[in-house]
Amino acid sequence: MSLTGKGYYIWKVKFCENGDPDRITALAKQANLSHVLVKVADGAFPYNIDNDTGYDYARAVVKKLQAANISVWGWHFVYGGYPDQEGEIAVRRTLELGLNGFVVDAEKDYEEPAKALAASRYMNILRSNLGSLPIALSSFRYPSYHARFPWKNFLERCDYNMPQVYWIHAHNNAGEQLQRCVNEFSNLQPFRPIIPTGPTYKEHGWVPTESEIVDFMQMAKRLNLPGVNFWYWEGCRRDTPQFWELVKNYQYDASSQQASFPETYVNALNTRNPNSVIDFYADNAIHIQANGAVQGRESILPLIDSLMNQHRNVTFALLNQSHENNIYSFQWQALNNEGARIEGRNTVGLTNGKINFHYAHIKPVQI
Repeated sequence: MSLTGKGYYIWKVKFCENGDPDRITALAKQANLSHVLVKVADGAFPYNIDNDTGYDYARAVVKKLQAANISVWGWHFVYGGYPDQEGEIAVRRTLELGLNGFVVDAEKDYEEPAKALAASRYMNILRSNLGSLPIALSSFRYPSYHARFPWKNFLERCDYNMPQVYWIHAHNNAGEQLQRCVNEFSNLQPFRPIIPTGPTYKEHGWVPTESEIVDFMQMAKRLNLPGVNFWYWEGCRRDTPQFWELVKNYQYDASSQQASFPETYVNALNTRNPNSVIDFYADNAIHIQANGAVQGRESILPLIDSLMNQHRNVTFALLNQSHENNIYSFQWQALNNEGARIEGRNTVGLTNGKINFHYAHIKPVQI
């Protein structure tokens, strides 16, 4: 089964919505998540099991999410000191929970000398016991910075690569970092489809901006990546709930080869060329806003030009869209480095592929 769409990592289930499986599932559905990644093991030991009562927090969440048609992947932080035992607990948790896929989280411990053999032993245990179950690697974003990491030993037994693209202590280059990540892995063998993980948490005084998270998702779509993940559920909901809302409202669908009409319209706004946008309108199109209506391309062009001049240093981001027949409704935000500045809600009707009416409501957004 191929993996696409938006996903969220869960670290400690009991701190996610107080460990309530129904609440977790409801929020996942509202956010249109296609998958959730739950920690099920750490080293040679199971994870998200209460040490006193033996209650398995992961089990109830897995079943509820799967019943809602949301794929659940387990993830396992590995150290490499005891690869056989780590492999055994990974297999046991995957089978007893009925997981849809499995993620190996291998980081700095595997940069130690002679860990390549441990990586191969661990991965061979997984693959020989889990058959065709999809497996992914979660690790560093730039392999050039981590030459001692045994990339080949892990990736040759994986189906996906889920690099951690966290631009910690940096700003305004999220998309560039993702582009570099993909470029570097494209030159590394074996190559595996990339589903990157972005940050929606704060660390040591650093916190990403909304515009950076949108830039990350937009770059992933431009690169035709099948999906995106985010770290991590409980931290985001507790500390940065605005990012949860942003991810929830962002429509990520890289499965379609042809961009939708709202996508191409918003892309045209980002060209900063009013003529690229006016080409979407029929000669006698009507544009309606709260302060009145104008008709004809010559009258609509100054409105578009004014919008671009007022918001020169922003990125227009499509948040959601829907359509019925030839009528499209969509919402965009114009974002600067500090967050959202304005949002636009639009309904357009098309005739022969051109806009013949456009209802637009543009308003400031509190930063």
